[in-house]
Amino acid sequence: MSSLLARAALLCALFASTFACAADGKALLEQQHFRQLQSVAQDRLAHNPNDAEALSWLSAVYDAYGDFDKAVDYGQRAVAVAPNNADVHTQLADTLGDKALKLGVFGGGIPLARQMRHELDIAIQLDPRSVRALKESMGLYEQSPVIVGGSKAKARESLQQIYAISPAEGALAEAALLQMQKRPLPDIEAYLRKAVQLNPHLYRAVIDLTSILASDTYHRYSEAEHFARIGIAADPNRAGCYSYLAVALARQQRWNDLDAALADAQRHVPDNLLPYYSAAVALLESNTDFARAERYLRQYLGRDPEAGAPTKGTAHWKLGLVLEKQGRLADAANELRAAAAQNGNDPAFKKDFKRIAG
Repeated sequence: MSSLLARAALLCALFASTFACAADGKALLEQQHFRQLQSVAQDRLAHNPNDAEALSWLSAVYDAYGDFDKAVDYGQRAVAVAPNNADVHTQLADTLGDKALKLGVFGGGIPLARQMRHELDIAIQLDPRSVRALKESMGLYEQSPVIVGGSKAKARESLQQIYAISPAEGALAEAALLQMQKRPLPDIEAYLRKAVQLNPHLYRAVIDLTSILASDTYHRYSEAEHFARIGIAADPNRAGCYSYLAVALARQQRWNDLDAALADAQRHVPDNLLPYYSAAVALLESNTDFARAERYLRQYLGRDPEAGAPTKGTAHWKLGLVLEKQGRLADAANELRAAAAQNGNDPAFKKDFKRIAG
């Protein structure tokens, strides 16, 4: 009897561990901790090579890092293992869309866009209430040419389906649709405000609104600070709102508050130092406290960037500009040379390189 109980306890522990990993992986994906997610997924696959969820997570990781071939490969493997899982079809569709955008119309993008449409249709058939799949479908209908099934009317139909599931998600999706249509920022802002009002915990709406308020077009830093703090309260383990909070505080030259916010960000999101980079660039652009900007950029360069964050090459470039402002031209030239491998084709970088290191 005792051995049976021990075996049962072991099984329970194993199942509990698996479910905990699954929950952790989903949270890491949502919070965009891609390096951590990669480790979790690879550990899962080491125990079960046919773990569809882990395969799909790796698809998302490689997609975030811009390796679209691997992203599609892992997405296809996930779909082969779990053909009745709407989430894995949506993830594959997402990566197919990103690869299609990279290739372009004349580089093979059209067949991939058709495959994306196919995967999204399957995902929505399997789960008609998948907001993510409906949003992807809306974007594809809106932005695709008719030859691959583009339809403005169907984009609106997808939007209405999202509204029926969640008014807050619907308002957020409508803001995205207006952005695709290149509508004026105040129109987009209005729907983002509506989404946040309906659901203050909808992080994507909060961060999109904050990004507009903190932009060079708006300069509404006090309001950006307010919404950034709402986003941090909703999810303190994501870097995005800390970054916009850092921008808002840097622009207001509130140094003690800025240092406190950055320390808080590093405590909660130690694997993504984006807030330091964002604060430094805000200081550079406002010609303020270059020594502080230098310190923040060196802090950012102290670890590998998270997927989607500025590369080390870009950080070296910005550091070079900061050092130029301080009159340290030899040091600035060294930073531009360190940045050249990653930014050599950027016209703005070429101009800065010629001026400082050429």
